[in-house]
Amino acid sequence: MNPYASLSVDCEPFSNTPDPAFLASTNQHATCLQELEISLRLRRGLCVVTGDIGTGKTTLCRSLVRALSGDADIDLHLMLDPQCDSTEEFLRVLLASLTKAEQGVHSGQEQGEGNEPGLGPWQLKEAIKQQLFRLGEEQKRLVVLIIDEGQKLSPENLETLRELLNYETNACKLLQIAIFAQSELEPVLAAMPNLADRINLRRKLLPLGLGETAALIRHRVAVATAEGQPPLKLFRPLAVLAVHRISGGSPRKIVRLCHKAMLETVLRGKTRIGLREVLAARQTGDSLGFRSRLARASFGFAATCALVLALWLSLGGGGPVLQAGGQAAGVGAQSAGHNAGYNGDSSALDAGPTLRPEAGVTRALPRGVSLLPATDEGRPGAAIPGLTLAPESTGPALRGKVQGVPLGDAPASGPSLAPGAPSTLLQPS
Repeated sequence: MNPYASLSVDCEPFSNTPDPAFLASTNQHATCLQELEISLRLRRGLCVVTGDIGTGKTTLCRSLVRALSGDADIDLHLMLDPQCDSTEEFLRVLLASLTKAEQGVHSGQEQGEGNEPGLGPWQLKEAIKQQLFRLGEEQKRLVVLIIDEGQKLSPENLETLRELLNYETNACKLLQIAIFAQSELEPVLAAMPNLADRINLRRKLLPLGLGETAALIRHRVAVATAEGQPPLKLFRPLAVLAVHRISGGSPRKIVRLCHKAMLETVLRGKTRIGLREVLAARQTGDSLGFRSRLARASFGFAATCALVLALWLSLGGGGPVLQAGGQAAGVGAQSAGHNAGYNGDSSALDAGPTLRPEAGVTRALPRGVSLLPATDEGRPGAAIPGLTLAPESTGPALRGKVQGVPLGDAPASGPSLAPGAPSTLLQPS
């Protein structure tokens, strides 16, 4: 039974297996595959392809294997897991792979010639060199070693591969190596200049652009479409745009999201995939991370609001205008400065703005307390918009004396303090 019969496709176009037939037909993938094949056939030595998770390295690796496996003159060896506990174990795996075709198939032996347990690293390297010389010079075969998951290679095993690259004739190298690895391998190579200098071809796979995302989707749908049928326009333009924005151009995320969008379309009984199906597919699985980030952001916003509210209440319920006990904030600041360093010299108060009543106010201050800078002529300047500490309707009505002088009769140059004056300039009546 074909679950996608209503969509006119014969098979799953967005399978998560590295099928070479579904290789992204994008410029960077096609170019990289062509460059790899040319470099290996010309016996140039070492090739390295790196990229982030899900950028198509494994699919590109399998495509390279399929392109080379059809040639009878190529002796191809694929290592899917290069992680070994020691250099000796790594050499034994290589020697067994190189000699298996000759010794294991014809004589029924599991271990190749010279791969006895008692051999040390030097004897294993000599056995590998002799086998490479036999295959490359006597049989005129091209020996290619392809390593996937290359980030698992230890620096010691990478150094072993560098030494194997030294096995060469006057015309060419006896062993060709292609490594596909995640970006974690890049700093390791940077710390090994002797090996990095021997890399003939080095490419890094990047996330796809919008046009490449559309090309990948079209290519996979075309491969899954029955032969002889016209190309299907299964995804609407807005759906393709949504897939690209949600996936960030990662081929693996594109494939997974498109697969879920197809299932959503089948369940809804539709024949084309639109924006709603893509958004619904994101909510079925991929939105878990999005919802988690949204919940954390909401919690952070709520915590910030609670902190601001707690700070406001800690100021006595009056906000930044009044401190505890109804004392003006600016007055408290001057009082603190007077108590800390006042020595009877009124010049100590000239460092900052002076707290003065507005012009024309003799007793109460119904409009709130304003900060007015003093001028050179000794008279208060005009009120500066935005510096009023309280709204007109809620400003505190303050009365007080400065050295026995009412506020309305205070001199224009501002109050002055003599030694022994009280530290509080404005006292509530």
